[in-house]
Amino acid sequence: MNTGDLSRRVFIQRLCLFGAAGGVLSSCGDGEAPSEMPATTPDEAFEAFSCTDTSGLTDAEATMRTTLNYVDSSHVEGKTCDNCALYVPPVGGATCGTCLTVKGPVHPKGYCDIWAAQTA
Repeated sequence: MNTGDLSRRVFIQRLCLFGAAGGVLSSCGDGEAPSEMPATTPDEAFEAFSCTDTSGLTDAEATMRTTLNYVDSSHVEGKTCDNCALYVPPVGGATCGTCLTVKGPVHPKGYCDIWAAQTA
């Protein structure tokens, strides 16, 4: 495995480790509990980031995302970007992937109207 590439499992493990360390460090403060606790499960930690920054897209590309109803969190059971045939996983430690059709950052747990089942 290339050390520059993080698998989802390694990413989640590291994210949880940093969250736990933050909780320990914050408890060294004034004795009060932190106002917001870090995500408690790997799935919550994984879904805590956003892939909606479209600042680098042309107007036509941004319009296409809207037209295809792209969202960061799928509302369709069993259909997420990371199990779509058009999804390209993140590389180089990035959290957002890309899509062959929808331009811009794409959340692995996102969804759009052109979702296509992966073939074996």
